[in-house]
Amino acid sequence: VTPFLSIALCQSFPVATFAGCARMLKLTVLGAAAIFSVVLPQQAAGFSAPTVLSGARGVVHRAHGARCFTPVDCAKRTRRAPPLKMVAANDDIQVGVSDDVQNVGRGTLMAKGDAVKEVTGKVQGLYDAYPYPPEKVFDGPTVGYNRRWSWTHANAVIRGEAPASNAIEILDAGCGTGVTAQYLSHLNPMATHFNALDLSEEALKVAKERAEKADLVGAPNNAVFHHMSLYDVAVLDRKYDFINCVGVLHHLPDPVQGLRALAEQLKPGGLMHIFVYSALGRREIMLMQEALALLQGGETDFVEGVAMGREVFKVLPESSRIKTREKERWEMENERDSTFADMYLHPQEVDYTVPSLFQWIDTVSDLGIEFAGFSNPKIWDLKRLLGDSPDLLAKAQALPERQRYRLAETLDPDTFTHYEFFLSKGPVERTDWAALDDEAFFASEAIRQAGLAPWPAERVFDESYNLIQLTDAQYELLQKCAQDPTAETVEWGDVEEPRTLSAMMEEMEAKVTREEVMKLVELEFLFLRK
Repeated sequence: VTPFLSIALCQSFPVATFAGCARMLKLTVLGAAAIFSVVLPQQAAGFSAPTVLSGARGVVHRAHGARCFTPVDCAKRTRRAPPLKMVAANDDIQVGVSDDVQNVGRGTLMAKGDAVKEVTGKVQGLYDAYPYPPEKVFDGPTVGYNRRWSWTHANAVIRGEAPASNAIEILDAGCGTGVTAQYLSHLNPMATHFNALDLSEEALKVAKERAEKADLVGAPNNAVFHHMSLYDVAVLDRKYDFINCVGVLHHLPDPVQGLRALAEQLKPGGLMHIFVYSALGRREIMLMQEALALLQGGETDFVEGVAMGREVFKVLPESSRIKTREKERWEMENERDSTFADMYLHPQEVDYTVPSLFQWIDTVSDLGIEFAGFSNPKIWDLKRLLGDSPDLLAKAQALPERQRYRLAETLDPDTFTHYEFFLSKGPVERTDWAALDDEAFFASEAIRQAGLAPWPAERVFDESYNLIQLTDAQYELLQKCAQDPTAETVEWGDVEEPRTLSAMMEEMEAKVTREEVMKLVELEFLFLRK
């Protein structure tokens, strides 16, 4: 099983289409040459302000309106701290950042000064004990694909068009053991500089070994690894076109400060890809976190905590909601101690809902940062939930954008275990290909997605792993298109310059229609560029 590919497939899979890909999906592609064993990585979410709920490893913001996610009365378990008013689009919005040091459980949340150092030290201790993610290091480059980490693909999804240049500068903020860093190197071979940073020295050792095994060392697109805090990213004195931050910001003592530190380093027109936790889809995880913190009495012994947590799951009755959710959703992933510890023993965690997620994002609006869309948009489509009732769907689609997102997560909370989204520096202008006349349309350049599988073949998988039958003309066109470069195509000297649709059509036996081309664009098999 290829561990890198496991992560890429599962992160790109719309979770709503199945109940826990960690338990169910094994498929053969490329003529049975590779088995894709899909293991869902730990999912993400955010924090909800302003109520502070104690009991887990630190103070965790988990409030949603007047509710709490524990079976105990909120009033008995919480204490309110005066929130710090942040710069936001709406002056009335207050994000739950406290000036007070909140000493509860295993650390502090939204703390200042020495308390930040204490929490940071505990987080570093977790990842030194259990470097994360725990994917094995193997010889050779990654063979997987994840559209979120491809500059070409991300731009095509967000802006509707492939970028003019792939000569970009990249930052992987919180790279861990280097899994994402290797993907970013692999899928962006024209990058001119790539920095990756992490708080854990042990994780960085694995990341450097991974890069060496992949023969990336010395290449401009290989990560230069830095042992440092995300808060201090400005010390590197560089601005970036593409910033990736997966599963990191929700573990900071102050996610607002962390987001601002990254936003300040994003170039105009740049993109930031972020992954944080959702409170609604992680209800049972948060309860288990609190239970283990109580059983350990505030001690930060992660090895002991893993053993104790496994014993708890073993002895809990089958009727336990916590045990049921673990079996249904997380059990296969949590076979590895590092993943179990990251999920249930983390000393610092912030969990969001849609309202608090956007409150958080709005704290950097003064820097020109705008929400550019979720990177898994299909699961946010209300047709998935209300499509059988045209009247209800019409009412839902008439709501403002943020309310539509909130409606989706309230109707299907178990699906939304995390939020994965893009932010842009400056407004996003999306290309409307339908507005072009035929001459301008066919004068555009076409680029084939690098992750088509199996390829070449007349039937290929879409992002939901449905086999799509290509028409003769679509298949011929894709064969003639230049592929979006990867590290391998650069190494093999197999990089082609994109050509216009009209130039390729002159060589084709089957004549492709505009509708057939746009279907390939809709499937994200093909990217266009004016």
